[in-house]
Amino acid sequence: MKRYKKESGGTLVVGQVFYNRRFVMKIDRGLCKGCEICKIICPREAVSLKIPDSGPAVVDIDENKCDFHGICAAVCPFSAIKLYIDDREQIPVLKKSVFPHLNRDISIDGTKCKPGCKQCEEACPLHVISVDMSRPAKTGNSVYVQEDLCAGCRACWRECPTDALEVSKFIEGTIKINEDKCLEGCGRCVGACPLGALSVDASGKVVADDGICIYCGACHAVCPAEGALDIRRTAIRHSGVESGAWNKGLEKLTSSDGLNKELAASRADKARAAVQKLNDGAECNA
Repeated sequence: MKRYKKESGGTLVVGQVFYNRRFVMKIDRGLCKGCEICKIICPREAVSLKIPDSGPAVVDIDENKCDFHGICAAVCPFSAIKLYIDDREQIPVLKKSVFPHLNRDISIDGTKCKPGCKQCEEACPLHVISVDMSRPAKTGNSVYVQEDLCAGCRACWRECPTDALEVSKFIEGTIKINEDKCLEGCGRCVGACPLGALSVDASGKVVADDGICIYCGACHAVCPAEGALDIRRTAIRHSGVESGAWNKGLEKLTSSDGLNKELAASRADKARAAVQKLNDGAECNA
């Protein structure tokens, strides 16, 4: 078995080669925003963050610890991580239903678009929306979203003047700035936020826009003042899955309370399904 790591063309490449199988993990530096999600959830502690003098953190992977199960790729909010097995892109934990898919719910009604409007495209901090204004005015514009790259910040939805877009956050939570612990004139968090959810107000204080924050932790990763940023993920919207591995991962990303809420909701759903099945059976026998 051979393991290797290299930087190539703005991509971190980590690989493992057996005599008959090849595993390759790639992190697109252009898409990666230096958030904490992959580091928090990795069960092998193979992911680390390097903190530069300015800008966001830089994700690194220990090729000797990585098990290439793709947990980090499954939960990356920015789809910056790709895993290839024998040159085919796949994520084992998704394929085996050990981890769920994140619910990137986006819907667009182009007929509601105001002809000539590009406010959603201009508002998108990740530049994953494009508007085609070549269509006739009576049918509105054509809005295209790279859904796999959408982080669910809802900046487009907020700026759309006609409610033509509907976007749901797939990570829910809270962010709090503890002003008494912030370092005056620092601003590291503002520069690291990939969505523009943090800014400095007229009095020099850092303020958070909870409306577009996705609680990824990119700001927290570079903050030099312990306790200045309090980020809590309370829920993650995802496809159905029953897995001990996912439960452990969810607890890491949220908390014991977050896990308990999901388990309670799952039990309630099962109970409702069982009751419905009984009712359906009773109707059939009537």
